[in-house]
Amino acid sequence: MQVLESSTKIGFKNILFLTDFSEASQTAMEYAAVLAKHHEATLYAGHVHIPIAPIYLEGAALVNYLNQAQEEKREQLTKVVQPFHVGASNVLVTEGIVEYAIQRWTVEHGIDLIVIGTHGWRGLRRMLLGSTAELILRGAICPVLTVGPHVSKADRDPEHIDRILFATDLTQETEYAVSYALSFAHERCAHLALLHVLQQNSRLPDRERVMEYCIAKLRNLASPDTPRWCEPHVIMGDNAAEEIVNFAERDNSDLIVLGIPKDKVFSTHFRTGVTYSVVSGATCPVLTVRDMLS
Repeated sequence: MQVLESSTKIGFKNILFLTDFSEASQTAMEYAAVLAKHHEATLYAGHVHIPIAPIYLEGAALVNYLNQAQEEKREQLTKVVQPFHVGASNVLVTEGIVEYAIQRWTVEHGIDLIVIGTHGWRGLRRMLLGSTAELILRGAICPVLTVGPHVSKADRDPEHIDRILFATDLTQETEYAVSYALSFAHERCAHLALLHVLQQNSRLPDRERVMEYCIAKLRNLASPDTPRWCEPHVIMGDNAAEEIVNFAERDNSDLIVLGIPKDKVFSTHFRTGVTYSVVSGATCPVLTVRDMLS
């Protein structure tokens, strides 16, 4: 991958915050608001609901009932957004299938970042409604910031992202996301850790040389003037996701950035896959960036 300049700046213009009005969504809302203010972006707060009308309603009475239900959700969503005093904001409420609504909103409003929260007792596959969050991670055409079930409001301040972790398998598809990590770090004068996990059981003829090679690859992700705030790490482990989560905890990371290959297909089995497991287990938000250029 071509060396990226430390001055790389990536801005967000239209941020979509998705909510089911849970406590987890409230934490995600704080991050969405902070990012919208920082980038002077328009914040779209979205909610998809499936109203259950009384079976005796029909005709005009049914239409009125559905319209009233949608208006109540719109008012509820407005109350969620107003206290954060975001300069430009809009509320989006619709009925139907969540993933279809998200796809439509992304295209209609030029969404370049989606922010979602997860329920602690449900795990990743139960973010928002059913398996919606998994579908978002799998199909989103823009970066997704996930505030997971282990992100504590007491321990994390959305205003301060001082330590960032970029974890990579050193493939070109996942390295695309480093530009986002560099941009976050450069704008906030934050420390950036670049991490690669080597499989513990790998048959390496010369482990020390392989480690040196990986360190060099990590250094090559940033420009030569970044060593002061950009530090490469290569560690050995049997479980890459576990190693990433543990490293983030030891490093007190405020944000994890992960790259996702364009054609990445997530397993439907619960808690499988590196991205899936990191998002579920991290104690800080995780930004997933899909490589849409390869």
